[in-house]
Amino acid sequence: MQWSLTLGANYCYLCARGMAHVNVDVVTSGGIPWGVKRELANIVRDCYRRFGTKIPYKVEVFIVDREASVKNLLKEEKFRRGLGDSTDDWLICTHDAWRGYPRIIVCYERLAALTRLARIGAVRHETAHSALHCSLEFSIFRVPDECRHAAMIKSIDMAVLEQVLYYVSAAVKDCEATKLLVDSGFIDCQFAFGLETLSISEQDKLNWKSATGNRKARFIYESALLRPTLFAHPLLSLPRSNRIPLEMQVYLGRRIEEIVEHLGDTERNKLLQVANIIAGGLKEDTHRNIDFALAQSMNLA
Repeated sequence: MQWSLTLGANYCYLCARGMAHVNVDVVTSGGIPWGVKRELANIVRDCYRRFGTKIPYKVEVFIVDREASVKNLLKEEKFRRGLGDSTDDWLICTHDAWRGYPRIIVCYERLAALTRLARIGAVRHETAHSALHCSLEFSIFRVPDECRHAAMIKSIDMAVLEQVLYYVSAAVKDCEATKLLVDSGFIDCQFAFGLETLSISEQDKLNWKSATGNRKARFIYESALLRPTLFAHPLLSLPRSNRIPLEMQVYLGRRIEEIVEHLGDTERNKLLQVANIIAGGLKEDTHRNIDFALAQSMNLA
């Protein structure tokens, strides 16, 4: 499936009264054309002008020329911080906040393969993350006691639950980012981004067949599918209007159906029901949202 020491909020965010200034630093590695650097910086600044209430005081846009270089970079940084190596979260763009301010990492090789509108959508999506999830507190989550208790009853060990928490937190944050962009009027680019990047592979389907006989493996697999489903939810739930091309909603809805149809009717319906409950229950507090989503996800176990 394609699908990345806390500072206080007062330090991380600037209130956007009038026009708050954001320092956008563009850093490159490899042969990145100057025009690309300028375009990406302009996309990021334009997003912050639209977002309104909260924006980071500084953001770094790090553009790397090759996919292999990005993967090596992320692997080395995770090793230095004692984190596990997980490339399953790597998309065309990703973000982090290890330096106390948000950083958007862009793979130029992957980005250039998209259409122009989807490229803009990819960068805007990570910019939304940088506005909403701009400090390390949005990378560190704990399993709530009620979920620990539910896992104990269902004989789910903590290693499995921690893996599910990772997928659920990524799904919730993606949903929040898409919603911010939709609310800010960035809609067409998110449809384009979703349609060009969300997919299911034959290997994924084989992995599901292997997981069906193992309840814990099935739980992890289905929790991973919450990410594309919740990414798309704010787009699919938009009311019909002249601003929203109906065919784009139809195409994206079909894509999500394609991603989950191999689960079979029972598991597919259960997953979609859990995703809808999560999306309908999201509030302003990301940590509260992830606790809520994890509690709902226990129904997949």
